[in-house]
Amino acid sequence: MKKAPIILVVVLFIGLLSTTSVMPAQVEWTISEKLNLKAPPEDMCASTDGKWLYILSAGEVSVYSFADEKIVNRIAIEKGFERMIYIKEKNSLVVTSRSGNTVQIIQLEEVYQFDISGLPFLGAKSAPVTVAVFSDYQ
Repeated sequence: MKKAPIILVVVLFIGLLSTTSVMPAQVEWTISEKLNLKAPPEDMCASTDGKWLYILSAGEVSVYSFADEKIVNRIAIEKGFERMIYIKEKNSLVVTSRSGNTVQIIQLEEVYQFDISGLPFLGAKSAPVTVAVFSDYQ
């Protein structure tokens, strides 16, 4: 009598194993953008926040913005660099050249553009630096 519950549990367990099947996963995809570069790409890397894609080609690094869906900047560098990595802690690109025995570090800084036309200001309109203050007196 004690064997019957054990046999029943074993039969149920084997039944569960035999009915379990693996469903193959499928991936749906579309090409969202095609970039035309001035030269063939040597290497690429992305920023860790997913905002930027950096594409290394002969003589430049193209900066692609995922938000704008276009190349927003080109950084001129010497030709001959063939590898590139992104360093999150320094917000820098490191490009290397095996043939030239060279490493170049490119410090990156985000620049924000604000439309201040029509707003009150102090100082010369042609000043090289504009300081915009957004405040709330409440």
